[in-house]
Amino acid sequence: MAYLGQDMFSDAARKLRNYPLIMAFDIGTNLSRVSYASRQDFKDIHDITSWPKSSIQFQGVPTLSLYKKGSSDIVGWGYAARVAMLKSTAKYFCLLHGFKLQLDETEQEPLENGISALEAFTHYLKEIHEYAMGEIIRGTAKNFQPAHFQYVLTVPASWSDATKNKMRDAAISAGLIEKGDPPSRLILITELEAAALYCERRCDQLDLGHGDRFMVCEASRGAVDLAVFEIAITATDRRLSEVTNGHGASCGSDFIDKHMRRHLEEKFGHHAANFPDNLIPNLVDTFADAIKPQFDGLEDQFLLLPANRCFEDLEDPEAIGIDDGYLVLTAVELKEHVFEPVVKDVLSLIQEQLTQAGHCAAIFLVGGFGSSTYLYNRVKAQFSSQISLVSIPPRPELAVVRGAVYAGLNLYYGK
Repeated sequence: MAYLGQDMFSDAARKLRNYPLIMAFDIGTNLSRVSYASRQDFKDIHDITSWPKSSIQFQGVPTLSLYKKGSSDIVGWGYAARVAMLKSTAKYFCLLHGFKLQLDETEQEPLENGISALEAFTHYLKEIHEYAMGEIIRGTAKNFQPAHFQYVLTVPASWSDATKNKMRDAAISAGLIEKGDPPSRLILITELEAAALYCERRCDQLDLGHGDRFMVCEASRGAVDLAVFEIAITATDRRLSEVTNGHGASCGSDFIDKHMRRHLEEKFGHHAANFPDNLIPNLVDTFADAIKPQFDGLEDQFLLLPANRCFEDLEDPEAIGIDDGYLVLTAVELKEHVFEPVVKDVLSLIQEQLTQAGHCAAIFLVGGFGSSTYLYNRVKAQFSSQISLVSIPPRPELAVVRGAVYAGLNLYYGK
């Protein structure tokens, strides 16, 4: 059972006066985020939104690393790595991704260029830290130095203690901390615990108090993880305890995209073999960006088709659902073929947690997939008779990284 609150960190809080700033990293399998706050103004959390080689403001950067072939020296990361692989010189480089998934494997196969997953993680952490540090000091923390930062790093709950311990070595190698620093300068917190701290900040507004339990369903692109937490309030502090065995499964929103691709291939039938290689993948990307997040299960959707002669060869476009340059996707077919195969798995995970917990007052949906309108509607419909509140907190995609900042603030303030 884990406890989150002032007691979690013991007397270490008194040693942190020299670290007035907190920087939190959520290094995800596909996307990474950085948030920070000052202890002086702990109610205001900032997010890094500007990234190298990106023309848009976004609270995340791809977890990608670029290396020259035959070299173990990183030469690019994030959007810059992605852009480099679109150039004619891409053949001279290799792009590493998904290395976080291998960190907890007992036997690790070397990645391309003979780099280990831990080395790739360390290289990426070093790059994103140096960039974020520069952005913060140039921006809202002009009077501070790198030595003034305390760090929080999120890790999957499923990781072994041995793998979690490696993260401290990685942080030293990446330049976040030094060997002689107090152990409390770097906090390791599970992604679910961090999300719970973020959600708990909403509890005052939602009438959840001492003894109440709430579930956190952290739904991302690859996986869905869940646990139930109980609130304990004493005369001196407020804390959370994890009361169920957190668990999860690979049923994130990426699997909705996979079902969508299969559905498109079935709709176009044998004609799909004559399509350009990138046509259906691009349609799936458009679906993921424009339709998937706001789909409510009630309204038909319209997917804009690219101007391409391959559609002229279709025997009966209307039978497929093509109308005036759009592919009409009915709400019924999207539910049956695309969303439900994944959402049913999430509902089963939630039911397992409720069975373990015995009672639960609320369910918080967080993460990128957690903001899905369809997922929210299905969870509410399925469990409204058992749970009085199903909620998507503000900025659910930032719940883990902002909750990690709260973990650092709790260390000193016990908030």
